[in-house]
Parts: sequence; C-alpha cells; structure tokens
Amino acid sequence: MEQTDGAFDAAQDAVMYPSSAFKGFSASGTATTLLLHFHGLLGQDEDVHDVVTLTITSNKQKEVMTAIAQAITSTGSMKDGVVVIADDSNSVYADARITACAIAVTAVD
Repeated sequence: MEQTDGAFDAAQDAVMYPSSAFKGFSASGTATTLLLHFHGLLGQDEDVHDVVTLTITSNKQKEVMTAIAQAITSTGSMKDGVVVIADDSNSVYADARITACAIAVTAVD
C-alpha cells in the first residue's frame, strides 16, 4: 500500500501478489531505493512486469533483500497467509530499513 492518508482513491494504490509472481530484486541506481519486480498484474505477457519501489535506509539494499526473502519463505512471518512488505498507510514494513513504497502496475493492451 502506497497511500499514507488511508484514502485509496487511485488505481493500484494497493496491490497484492502471490509469491509465485515475484521475479526478483534490482538496484535502482540510487542509494535509497530498491526495486521489486513482479509478473504483470494486468496481463500475462512475459515481457510485462510491475515494479514496487521501496525507499530504504541508504546503502542497505542487501540487508533489505535478505529480510524480504526471509519473510517470504518463513511461515512465522505470515498472518492469514499474507506477508506484508510495505504498508505506508499503517507504517508496517517487512524490515525496519524500509520507509515507503511506490507501485507501478503496467497496463497491457
């Protein structure tokens, strides 16, 4: 969830993916962001993917990637079968070094 005011008034303010849709992480080229890539939510084209950009503590990409990977693979971190990576509305994050997120869902024609 990328909304901090609790008003989900735009498309894809919040998304949920199955763990099987996760494609991996990549560095964004900045010290304070990390990219998570997912199979496209709005289409099945393999060339289309969605990106969630996490704002993180400077130069802590490796630590955040490790924490997220552990959260995804650990049943102890799930509540009702859901692992929260970033919930800006409630300030809930999979790791203390995550401070915000932005969601980019790619539309498929």
